[in-house]
This record gives sequence, structure tokens and C-alpha cells, in this order.
Amino acid sequence: MAVIENRGELQWRALVRRKGFPTYSRTFERQRDAQGWATEVEAAIGRRDFAELRRLTASGKHLGGTLAELIEKYEDEVLPGRNQAYNEKARLARIKAALGKLPLTMLAPQDVARWRDARLKEGASLGTVRHDLNSLSKLLGHAISEWGVEGIRNVVRDVQKPEVPKGRDRRVSASELEYLLKAARHCPADRPEEAPARGLAPLIVLAVETSMRLGELIGLEWKHIDRKARTAHLPNTKNGEARTVALSTRAVNALKELEKTKRKDGHVFDWSRSDSVSHPFRRCLKRARALYEADCCAAPSAPESGFLADLRFHDLRHEATSRLFEKGLNPMEVASMTGHKSMQMLKRYTHVEAAKVAAKLG
Repeated sequence: MAVIENRGELQWRALVRRKGFPTYSRTFERQRDAQGWATEVEAAIGRRDFAELRRLTASGKHLGGTLAELIEKYEDEVLPGRNQAYNEKARLARIKAALGKLPLTMLAPQDVARWRDARLKEGASLGTVRHDLNSLSKLLGHAISEWGVEGIRNVVRDVQKPEVPKGRDRRVSASELEYLLKAARHCPADRPEEAPARGLAPLIVLAVETSMRLGELIGLEWKHIDRKARTAHLPNTKNGEARTVALSTRAVNALKELEKTKRKDGHVFDWSRSDSVSHPFRRCLKRARALYEADCCAAPSAPESGFLADLRFHDLRHEATSRLFEKGLNPMEVASMTGHKSMQMLKRYTHVEAAKVAAKLG
């Protein structure tokens, strides 16, 4: 039964006792608010509505406020210690803009589903939307299990996620790579403002020769490169585990090219974030295609429509991984270079040319 006690000026405490349940209490400024709360708690107990009961009886500090407030707490306390925090922060910013005003106790699967559909309608890729939903799920899961936020649940579990898109199998031909590197060093005589970014050519070479991720490449420091052993140590990687990558002769030569203009802060490359490479790489692709078309015109021959088309920087990692297998490295050796933890994940990035396999068979 419910008991309402006057505990002084503007102090009304509601107590709800029911056999088999703990005693619930809360203090209010007005008697009618205390009575209303007690009535709701008793009704929730009667219906065995435990989610509503948790919501009603959680202390104010545990209710968590709005989703935006939860995101801000997460960004302050959790993200600083995580790898790839920049990417996750961008996803949380999208969530905050769309759903941030909602109180946590009112966040429903339908809200998330509508946001998912809106993201897809505005052109976001299936993979991007899945990443966004996973970030929201991690946020809510952390709030519940680590911070004890009461009265909420991980509603993302009740929302259908877009199907995982088929992994890309884009290979980079030797000719495409040749034009790409030429463009990375080429500056049109009549357009000096289009000079390629410093270090772009060595960056491309290292990507193809080492299979390192873009973030790992631009995070390279000279102190972690052993020229004698021909290795590069990566203390911070996407999966959180440090690894040491072997360097081919071409990779070592690419690093020697960068040594001529060493940075004072010890970093190998000028870029500080992965997304800052996107623009110079796209410009490089455009220049490479123009050089290719000019050569075709001089030949003369018709340019191939697919030459350098739909090429992304991450495809260089795909190409590098496939080349490692074609050079005869076993799966464990390849994994030590790429950092993949499972053969299933490694298989997604490996597209060995059948003709080269056939040559090995004799």
C-alpha cells in the first residue's frame, strides 16, 4: 500500500510497499504529485510491468535525461580511450542531431527505424547506416551495463538493420597503379595550383606494398621504423592490437623519398586524419585518368571506360592483400601484415587472380 508523509515545508514523501517487492520511495514538493506517483507505481506492480516500474522508481540521476546528454557523457568519458574515436564521434553527432532531444525513457524502436529509413533515403550507404545503428546500440548498452541507467533498454535490438553489403573485390591493375603514381607526382605546366600533395606517391606505394590501413599509414612515426630490419611498428591499430609490418624494397625506397623532407614532429606524413587524404586522392585519380586518355589519344586507341573507375584508397589495401597471397605467403604471414584476426575476414579482402594460381599448379 502507499503512504504519503509530510516531511516539512515542500517535502512530501511517497512510500509504496507491496509483498515480494522492495520498498519504493520518492520525495516531491507537492502532495498531489506524491500521490500520483504512488498510484502509478502501484498500478505498474499490479500489471507486472517491470519496465514501467524501473522507469518510475529510478532515481533522477539514473534516468539519464535526453539521448543528447547521454551522448555528451559518452564522448567525455568513453571515446577518448578508444581507437577510431573520430569516426565514432561523427556517427554519434548524426544520432544526436536526429534523435538527441528525445528523453531516454521515451526512445522507441519506431524512432530508430524512422531515422534508419531517412538515412537510407538521403543516400547513405547500407554499410554506413549499419555502422550508425551499431554506434547507437553500443551507446545504449554501455549506459545500461556500465552506468546503471535505469528505465531504458537497447531499442536498436528490435530494429532491422540493412543487409550487409557485398564486400568489394576491386583489383588495381599494374597499369592503373602506374598512372596513379605518375599523377601523384605530376604537376600540369599550365596549372601549377594543381600540384599533387607532398608524400601522396609514397603513401600509395606503401599502401600497396604493406596492406596497411590509411589511418595506420598516416599515423606512422620515424621512431617506429627499423631500416636495418626493414619493419614498421604500429602501436595503435583499428583492432586495438599493436603489430609489426615487414617492408619490401619498394616500401623502403618510398620511405627514403620522404626522408628528404622530414617533419619535425616525427611523423612520416603530413596528414593528421584519414579523411584529409580523400580530396588529394580524388584529384590524383582525375589527373591519372586525364594522362591515360591523353596517351590513348596519341596511340591512337580507345580508352577503356573502366580504367581507374570506381577506385577508392581502401582498394589499395585489397590489392596489397591479394598480392601477398600471390607472392606465396601463407595465411598466418598475411594476417601478420594486414592485422586481420580471422580467416573469414581475411578472405573478404583476398581476391587472388586465378591465372596466377593456375601457373603454380603446373
